[in-house]
Order: sequence, then structure tokens, then C-alpha cells
Amino acid sequence: MTEELEDVLIVDDDEDICELLTDYVKSTGAFRNIVVAEDGSYAIDKLRNQQFSLILLDLNLPRKSGLEVLDYIRGEKDHSLDSVIMISGEFDEGTIKKAVEVGGRCFLAKPFSQELVVDKIKKHVIDKLVKKRSLIKYITS
Repeated sequence: MTEELEDVLIVDDDEDICELLTDYVKSTGAFRNIVVAEDGSYAIDKLRNQQFSLILLDLNLPRKSGLEVLDYIRGEKDHSLDSVIMISGEFDEGTIKKAVEVGGRCFLAKPFSQELVVDKIKKHVIDKLVKKRSLIKYITS
């Protein structure tokens, strides 16, 4: 991809998962910076100060849950729920229902493969952003 997108926020309290997701995101060659937050409170702090084109958000987090972070994103005009991919090793019906009620659209179950993660990123984030940018260029030309 010739045009870089923006920044990525990876939110997970497992350092190994963060490293793995960082490698997977880098493999797309589409993003400029990758920021890692180890808990929900730190993620919200980062969201207050920076915009992200992609947010990989674990639901089971210390301090503030992934659902609380998702709710924060929903209430912010500078952020879009379209950029969020929720990840968890425990997707029970109640959690999915709550996430969907808040506005969650994309889920990724642990354990996951690089192929699956990259496919979700391309399908739910990169393709949408590229189309949006192409439309903006067309309108302003």
C-alpha cells in the first residue's frame, strides 16, 4: 500500500498478545505508528490525546473493561466504532450482546492466526479508509 493510514492502538494486558498483534499490524504495511495500552484506563488516556485508524481492543482488561473503553469511544466525536476490532478469549452471549448494544461490530476470538487478524484488519478498516480517502480525493478534485 503506498499511502500510510494513521495510527493503531492495541489494548491488551497480555504482553505476548500485544507483541503478536504488533507484528501482525506491521505486516500489513499500512500504518504509521503502533501504540500499546495495557489496561482500559491507559487506553482511554491515549484516546483523549490521539486519533487512531485501528483499535484492537481486548474485552477483559484491568482498571476499565473493554466494554467501558468501547462505550467511551462511542461517546467521542473524534473516534469511530468502525475502527474497533474487539478481541477476547471468552466471547459469551452476554458479552457479545453488551458489545453490540454499545456499537461493536467486529469480533476476533483468541487464539487467532496472523492470516485471520490481517484479513479482519483489511476487511473492516483498511478497505473502508481507502474508499473514504478515494471519495474525498474525487470530491475535492
